[in-house]
Amino acid sequence: MFFKTNDGVKISYTDTGEKNKNAVLCIPGIGASHQLWNKAVELFNHKYRVIVMDPRNQGLSERTYKGQRIARLGMDLEELLNYLNLDKVILIGNSMGAAVIWANISLFTSKKISAVVDLDQSPKMVTDETWRYGFKDLDWTNFPDYLKLDMGRATYKRIDNEMRDKAKAEYQTHPYNPEDDFDLLCDHAEQDWRSLLIDFKIPMLILAGENSPYFNSDFARVVAGMNDKFSYEVIRDCGHVIQAEQPEKMYESVIEFLKNNNI
Repeated sequence: MFFKTNDGVKISYTDTGEKNKNAVLCIPGIGASHQLWNKAVELFNHKYRVIVMDPRNQGLSERTYKGQRIARLGMDLEELLNYLNLDKVILIGNSMGAAVIWANISLFTSKKISAVVDLDQSPKMVTDETWRYGFKDLDWTNFPDYLKLDMGRATYKRIDNEMRDKAKAEYQTHPYNPEDDFDLLCDHAEQDWRSLLIDFKIPMLILAGENSPYFNSDFARVVAGMNDKFSYEVIRDCGHVIQAEQPEKMYESVIEFLKNNNI
């Protein structure tokens, strides 16, 4: 399925489950395939309508030079929420997908959203004297050149063969070129969402991969301490792509979080 943004970019999304159920909307990280959400979608579909959005310039969405900013992706999310007439939606973002959610809330508040789930994304990517939990060894002395390096595998635990094969097939038919998204990556990495999170008005669950190659999992505990509406969990035997590596555990944690918050 597709819709067109107000700047003329065609955005792909999947929409499964009964339309009268509460909606869960999932956003992959930069360059990641929506196929890696397949098991999570299957689990959530027992109780929820599930939408998975391909951010512009990746997945099945249109390739474009336009909108290489995290704020623009936050706008794209708002347009999809409006296009599908969604309200009281549960938003789940992996990696940059979480930042897209934060960008959306910074622009449009959380009036359409009942809860947020952050899958292994620190609110600040650059380590400095105010923040010890950035992305790998990224700091202001090597920004942005460090982001041009090969970051290696994002996963720790081998993912389901069927999901992996479908993601590989998608990359063959819809190739992703990281160079085309470098400006977006830099804009994403430059952000500091801590002030937004301190004033968050809705519950947020932070799930960190214990074996994430990108972030020290202690960030989840620190972020959860910023707001009494937040909770966290460190997922064992798991890297950065929690929804693909440990979908059952992720699902259980999210359902428990929603139950605890009467959502």
